[in-house]
Amino acid sequence: MIAAIRLLRSEGGLDPSPDLHEAQVMFSERSAWLAGQGLVDLESPPVQNHRLIEAARALSEPVGAIEAPWDGDTQGWFVVLVAIVRRPGRHHHRFDERPLTSIRHGSDLRVINGQVPPWPEAIEALEKGEAVARSLGVPFHFTSPDSPDIDLPRWWDSQVG
Repeated sequence: MIAAIRLLRSEGGLDPSPDLHEAQVMFSERSAWLAGQGLVDLESPPVQNHRLIEAARALSEPVGAIEAPWDGDTQGWFVVLVAIVRRPGRHHHRFDERPLTSIRHGSDLRVINGQVPPWPEAIEALEKGEAVARSLGVPFHFTSPDSPDIDLPRWWDSQVG
């Protein structure tokens, strides 16, 4: 996307050149139009549960939980499915996180267009996270499946010690 925005701003023939936010909106709208015409596929196929289970089982550290925290960037919200492992990390003295996959189903234009909620990435994260956690015999934690928020308690916040 960065390369496309750079090209649009430098070679797009628009006067004045769009600012970064305008260019992002233009890029998103054009991508959606191309996808609607069947010319591009905006989303990669979802990772299958058995691949996530294999990845979690392959971790060298013991897995304490599977968690689905929200995250966001300039394109919008997404859910990161992580394995919480028992080793000191940068956010907690006893636990760290190992990413398994990211789940995104569109940009923040969905919010503007009234297409969310429900958040399809949350629905997918619930299904996948519960399957991986059940397979490993560990808890699954998703603090806010109904709405994106990054300032919520993590699984390790509920652990004593």
